[in-house]
Amino acid sequence: MGLLDNFEAKVTRASESARKLAESSPGQLAGESLRGLRAMAAELGEKPLSAEAFLLTLVRAVREDDPDEGRRARDVYVAARKRRRRLGVLSLGAGPLAGVANQIADLYCETATVCDVATLHGLDLSDEEIAAHMLVLWKVTGDREEALCLMQGKPPLAEALGLRLRDQAGEQLPDQLTKASLAKAFWEVRATVGDARKAAVGTVVFTGHRTKKVIEKAEIQLGVRNSLWHRQQLRRRV
Repeated sequence: MGLLDNFEAKVTRASESARKLAESSPGQLAGESLRGLRAMAAELGEKPLSAEAFLLTLVRAVREDDPDEGRRARDVYVAARKRRRRLGVLSLGAGPLAGVANQIADLYCETATVCDVATLHGLDLSDEEIAAHMLVLWKVTGDREEALCLMQGKPPLAEALGLRLRDQAGEQLPDQLTKASLAKAFWEVRATVGDARKAAVGTVVFTGHRTKKVIEKAEIQLGVRNSLWHRQQLRRRV
């Protein structure tokens, strides 16, 4: 095969790849691997919802979409980056996620990373326990036991979330809570305002550094950061 023929063959393959990518809509991708997230988003609307129910629904969506696959330490990082990129593309579309798409993508990806780290270290945590860890990780509360009480409505999670939202972002939690308003509220309180603004871009590109930081925070939160096993894995990481 001559140089010209070789070049034409490469162009043909590139064109075919582009055609297949164009035919792959976000809806198709979501239908294949994100059924839990799609189900969560399906009733986004204005249906009233408690903060506790929203967070449990998020955890269950993550676990339905991404069951344990026997990942190693390095796999957790790779899976997290791929997940964020996929969700970044999906979140740019219209539909029930419009308006809070990036926020839900961030919350979903960070929850999935915590689930992966927990599974990697053999921590058999319930949905409620994962949700409680997310409350601490997102700075809604600084205490795990208090977080577990909040997930049981003692006091209602919306009260703690509302106070944190007011202190962190100077905003008020709406009287009637929906998936959209709760996604926005959790997203706002989970980091400093400057960092949160960067996260909207980081959902799509430049996710490497942020992904590592999320994994580090998850390891610290779950109490596995300083274990002998963890130090051994650090030596093997690329």
